[in-house]
Amino acid sequence: MKRIILIVCVFLFPLAGFSQYYWDYGLKLGASNYLGDIGGLSQSKRPFVLDMKMQETRWAVGGYVRYKLRDPWSLEAQLNWVRVSGADSLTSKYDPRRGRNLNFRNDIFQFNAMGEWTFFENPDLGNTYRYENAFSAYLCAGISIMYQDPFAYNPNHYSWNAQGQMVAGGGPTWVNLHPLETEGVHYHIIQPGIPIGAGMNFTIKKRYRIGWSITWTKTFTDYLDDISNVYPATNTWQKLGMSPQMQAEAAYFSNRATAASASGVGLDQYGLPGEQRGDVGNKDSFITTTIDVGYVIRGKSNIYRAHYSGLFSKNRFKVRRRRAKF
Repeated sequence: MKRIILIVCVFLFPLAGFSQYYWDYGLKLGASNYLGDIGGLSQSKRPFVLDMKMQETRWAVGGYVRYKLRDPWSLEAQLNWVRVSGADSLTSKYDPRRGRNLNFRNDIFQFNAMGEWTFFENPDLGNTYRYENAFSAYLCAGISIMYQDPFAYNPNHYSWNAQGQMVAGGGPTWVNLHPLETEGVHYHIIQPGIPIGAGMNFTIKKRYRIGWSITWTKTFTDYLDDISNVYPATNTWQKLGMSPQMQAEAAYFSNRATAASASGVGLDQYGLPGEQRGDVGNKDSFITTTIDVGYVIRGKSNIYRAHYSGLFSKNRFKVRRRRAKF
């Protein structure tokens, strides 16, 4: 009988001890890139990651909180700050994009609520029987709410007076594109998305967690880069009721082909009203890959919660009597 009890304890104790660690939280730091209407080399578009420009890789930072429901499922909440950018000037072999001569930068503030499925787990790396160091790999998916607002780079710091006349001077600056409606289309800066990813974690001394993750966020907007459909008519912004100053600024950032020609590219034949400016059939998306560093919080065991947690636990107010020492 003693042998049976010993065998049961050997198998159950590590599992009960390991399952006490339900929460972990930490920071994320890594890189980002985007898939949209700016990119590619010698073609108008290429499938998925082949259309990325590695020169436009930017950064991604954030934090997370994760709760382990029960093996193999977990829930994770993330708050991220992701920068994406692109420029037609980097496309040296495809004339329509070079002639379009557009660029953008977008700082995306993103909240993700995700579910994780751990498809592989080794709770005792090195077979030490202490269950202090562990490894796990997972897949994840969820929903995302994003605040995104594209800007364009203005290298010459052009500005316009109240009559809509251009005034040169000053240094480079970034101009907010959203209020200009460069295609005559109003889009929302708060957008939903679907993040899908994978990752792995190393847990050290039951307390510290270091991991790597990669996430692709599918959005429902085509305006992360402020490019989607066709070049608008020249009177579009007048019909929208904009001031002469905003009309001139919107026209300038809507069609930069003239600026491309003036710089010696010689592609001013692009950008006529009604011509294709972007690919309306494909929504924008972006990819992040991060190193995750976190801390694991130790919770109460199942036995403790069953007997001593809860307001009406039968053992909560029970007085324990000490045995007399005879």
